[in-house]
Amino acid sequence: MGIECKAYAENAMIKRILFDFHLLKTLYPNISCYLFQLESQLGGDYSKLPDIVYGATSTHSIMSYFEDVNLNIFTFLEGERNINKPIHKNFKQLKKETIEIAIEMLSIEFRKVL
Repeated sequence: MGIECKAYAENAMIKRILFDFHLLKTLYPNISCYLFQLESQLGGDYSKLPDIVYGATSTHSIMSYFEDVNLNIFTFLEGERNINKPIHKNFKQLKKETIEIAIEMLSIEFRKVL
């Protein structure tokens, strides 16, 4: 399993993340790929924390160039990233339920390996 962790992500970062995972998949073709981000600047519904994430068309367009990488994107804090407010000065509530969902995602992946 490969995990990239970011304070926030935007589409320029997604390109790099996808390329890095693409390289990892050449050595480990069955690797699961995750992006854990505190906040999102990707657009779409990544920052709304829905049960089913549909994402953003611009992000999906970039992801379509890396068909070998199925990137799972998980956002911890609700609300779009505001570039005019530093994260350390713009506190958002981290909900216990969100952490529990992330733990469950990871435990499902770990069960696959064990």
